Amino acid sequence: IVSVYGGPHVQRVNNSWSQNADMRAQRLRSLGFCVVKCDNRGGSRRGRLFELEVKGDMGNKEVEDQVDCVDHVTRVLKVGDAKRVGIVGWSYGGYMAAMCLSKEPNVFHAAVSGAPVTTWRAYDTHYTERYMGLPAENKEGYERSSVMNHSHNIKGSLMLVHGMVDENVHFGHTTRLINKLVEDMIPYELLLFPTERHSPRGTKGRAYMEERIGDFFMKNVKKREVGGGKGIFGGFLGG
Repeated sequence: IVSVYGGPHVQRVNNSWSQNADMRAQRLRSLGFCVVKCDNRGGSRRGRLFELEVKGDMGNKEVEDQVDCVDHVTRVLKVGDAKRVGIVGWSYGGYMAAMCLSKEPNVFHAAVSGAPVTTWRAYDTHYTERYMGLPAENKEGYERSSVMNHSHNIKGSLMLVHGMVDENVHFGHTTRLINKLVEDMIPYELLLFPTERHSPRGTKGRAYMEERIGDFFMKNVKKREVGGGKGIFGGFLGG
């Protein structure tokens, strides 16, 4: 499972220890998955030229780098199975998960896309125009960076997750993508949190979400039946 963020000016892989634990990665590992993280072009602390690689062209070079990561892990390091690769991300990572599944359907076989930006025309201008420029001056770049212009290529399984009162990445991003999936007759799964914002905040909401994400990957990557039990969070939820 590739755990991705991939957005500009962010670094997730560091040669250091942290006092924080990535609970999603730990849970997926407990289910038997290898969890991989890779900082693609556009990330921070690699110099200005490395970040400028994605200027005016989000969602393309980043996908190429995540593909290279999967190839290195499976072919060079001999870890994992190249025929069973999932990807999960939130916010820009949700955008990346959807783009990877759409643009590289022979590499990525299942994706969980949480609170994804699906078109940069609909995200806040302060962030977007810093990297993409003005829509009127970069029409081709905005079109190329839209998930909806690639989603017809999806062959694998897709789960969309979104809080319906998300004030950062508005829920309309997910509904736009759903409309395109329906138009192209592409199946999808949808997990909604009606009273949550950019991500579930409460313990039960987070636990429920992680259970569903784990179930999704067990079903679509490991190809095992799921359900019928309370999962590893059962006691945590008081069940």
